Amino acid sequence: MKFLILLYKEIVQFFRNKGLLLFALYAFSLDIYLAATGIDLTLKNASFFVQDRDFSYLSKELVSRFPPNYFNFKGYVLNDSDIEKLLLEDKAVGIIRIPRDFEKKLKRGDKTFVGVIVNGAELSSSFLFSAYASSIIYRFLTGGFFSPPVEAEERIFFNQDASSKEFMAFSELLTVITLFLLLLPAAAVVMEKERGNIEMVVVSPLKVRLFMMAKALSMGGLVVLFTTLALVGTIEWGLEIPVKGGVIDFLILTLIYAFAATGLSMFIAAVSENMLQVSQLTILVLIPILYLSGSWTPIETMPKVLQWLSHFSPLKYYIDGALAIAIKEVSIGKLTNHMIILTFQGLLLFAAGNYFLTKRI
Repeated sequence: MKFLILLYKEIVQFFRNKGLLLFALYAFSLDIYLAATGIDLTLKNASFFVQDRDFSYLSKELVSRFPPNYFNFKGYVLNDSDIEKLLLEDKAVGIIRIPRDFEKKLKRGDKTFVGVIVNGAELSSSFLFSAYASSIIYRFLTGGFFSPPVEAEERIFFNQDASSKEFMAFSELLTVITLFLLLLPAAAVVMEKERGNIEMVVVSPLKVRLFMMAKALSMGGLVVLFTTLALVGTIEWGLEIPVKGGVIDFLILTLIYAFAATGLSMFIAAVSENMLQVSQLTILVLIPILYLSGSWTPIETMPKVLQWLSHFSPLKYYIDGALAIAIKEVSIGKLTNHMIILTFQGLLLFAAGNYFLTKRI
């Protein structure tokens, strides 16, 4: 009964803290919406020019193959100095260079080249422009007017529109969940330190460990509640993105992950004396976890040492499992390995964090 009263007290105290409440409401709604709609990793309306030294039917046909929804054809350039000027003034993401005798060489079966010059100052858009343009040119040179030696057929699984909206929405949600699981339990404990209530708890019949458990579990429960609202309200209703594997499966995995993240939060609370230190240490812990999770960069591209360390990041297994549920329509029953590892890490971190925190008080 005492434990339930403590849980109730922590939840009421959180909702009375207008600053944290508004921050949580923003993070689980508007922040996710802006990340999904404001950040687009696909190529759209990329300005480009063409230096066509052949001006043949086939060279013009090649230019027409660049679809207007991805590319914005601005016109032709005559010489190299114009190309340099356009790139220096950021008037073009890329330039397509078609050589002389382009059509004749193609009809004779001779080797010919089409140049793609990109503006490296705009790294993401130039990389996408180069990839899209190379694919279009390859398709043109190996199909259509000529008999291709190989015919490639592309199939996209899980995200047929190749839209970044789904990934960005769920990726931002997972980041926000991790942030609040690290922040809220630590903040709840440190606010008691600032008010001088910890000393009263120590001399009271109430066990310190039970008091800390109530804070950790109540804050973790609130994060799961806000996650539910974000999934149903922001993502499914606001962004019209379905959670393909089911909201319940997503929440079950989140509950297991909450133990691991809350355990880390207890370590933050143990060494922090005020809310400023909590916020600083939360960012200090959050950034390495995000780096090692594979959400910002593929783990395969990291140095070997970081690849090895990534196996100790609970967020790695949570992201893999959560995205599989949300986007790939995988059920929780097929994520046994992720659940076992997360449960083991969660119980270990939660127990260690709780022990360390009670010893520090």
